[in-house]
Amino acid sequence: MKLSKRLKSICDFVPNNSKIIDIGADHALVDIYLTKEKNCKCLATDISEKCIKKAKENIKKYNVNVKTKVTDGLNGINIKNEIILISGMGTHNILKILNKNIKNDLIISSHNDIPLLHKKLQKRGYRIKNEQVIYDKHFYIITYYEQKKHKKQNNYLTEFIKDKEYTKYLLKKYEIKYKNEKNIIKKLNYYKIIKKLNKKSTNK
Repeated sequence: MKLSKRLKSICDFVPNNSKIIDIGADHALVDIYLTKEKNCKCLATDISEKCIKKAKENIKKYNVNVKTKVTDGLNGINIKNEIILISGMGTHNILKILNKNIKNDLIISSHNDIPLLHKKLQKRGYRIKNEQVIYDKHFYIITYYEQKKHKKQNNYLTEFIKDKEYTKYLLKKYEIKYKNEKNIIKKLNYYKIIKKLNKKSTNK
């Protein structure tokens, strides 16, 4: 089966033979691919009954064993040692889903507020194991988080971003966002971001 560049990149982050809980699985194409190609055991969940109905049709079509569940986030799921996969939603929704008791490895592709996501998860003891920027009509960042209490990591702009075009995109984005900003705190935050991004850009 053929996946979009974004979905295939997410799948590439998943180790072979993993157990996966896919939150917001939509039509379960990622779960089907992981089951077929990487021998994973997947639970595809979504808040939408319509999406899960389509997921079941796809699962039957590709003749794979993928479990499904209609639920909001992780509600009603018996979490053990699975990798939790979340993509296709924003940081604030992701943080609502991930309560503070969760210690599982995470693979996340948030649509916005990446520095905030890094900051909040790092405060919970997570560290970035791997991260990739991809362009698939839009820029997307895929991050693998794991619990690493012995390693300190404070770069909320991400340690692993090496993509020059994405750095240029961020510089332009923050310049537009803060161009007419009057709040001094937000203005200072902007200058900190620009300083880090410029340093990252010149080090390439």
